[in-house]
Amino acid sequence: MTTPTRESPQTVAARAARAGGDVARRRLGRPGYLTWRGPRDVTTEASLEVQEAVVSTIRAAFPDAGILAAEGPEDAAMPVDAAELWIVDPVAGSLNFAHGIPHFAVTVALRRDGKIVLGAIYDPCRDELFEAADAAPALLNGDKIVVRQILEGSEAWESAAIGADWPRDGEPRRQARLILGLMADQVQACNLMGSPALGFAAVAAGRLHAYWHLDLNIWDVAAASVILERAGAILTDAEGRSWLYSEGGYIASNDVIHGSVLNAIQSVRRMAGRGGFPPRG
Repeated sequence: MTTPTRESPQTVAARAARAGGDVARRRLGRPGYLTWRGPRDVTTEASLEVQEAVVSTIRAAFPDAGILAAEGPEDAAMPVDAAELWIVDPVAGSLNFAHGIPHFAVTVALRRDGKIVLGAIYDPCRDELFEAADAAPALLNGDKIVVRQILEGSEAWESAAIGADWPRDGEPRRQARLILGLMADQVQACNLMGSPALGFAAVAAGRLHAYWHLDLNIWDVAAASVILERAGAILTDAEGRSWLYSEGGYIASNDVIHGSVLNAIQSVRRMAGRGGFPPRG
């Protein structure tokens, strides 16, 4: 009698992301009730169903797994000290999903002993699975992906395609508006993605040269962090320091234009610090 082979965490992460994606694809256009937690911050009935599909798949393979999921429940204790912690965002791009826009993702990451060691980002509407594990290449549907390098110096920045998304409200949103205006005059294209996970994945796959956001949570970036690293991207906070200690801002790019993205963001933030913003309109 042989003992069944235990599935690897990477296999489980991919299967869980696909399971959630199957539910999300069926519910697209039928999100159910909406719960607004704040400005532009929505949870749908369908998102909870997606999360359940992801979590149940993980628990079937790892019954004692610690899980941190974006949709809670809010009264559940966060197992942040778990030796192995699964981090789940059932619908990365919740406003897109709520409005029936087919551009969102399901993300799954595993943190082991304080380090994110694998990540999976699944786009159910395009059937694209981005994944990576520590010390292995980043993959898109099984094929290796790498960041796209372009030219050198100022020409690289002028030719760049940049992705970004709006913070929900407050000062980060105001700063983002000014940063986007500055970049729009300097680069080839600025794209609002509506899904940070897919923005980061696009950098890893060479579709965008950079993606940035000023107000994210750990579940927005955990899976992407491994994929970006293994694809050769640079990932920092909005100050250019380690992304692990970010207060919400993140920059992902190739190594040629990272400094240019950082300079654009910091020039606006310096202006904010000097009280140099134009009046609110």
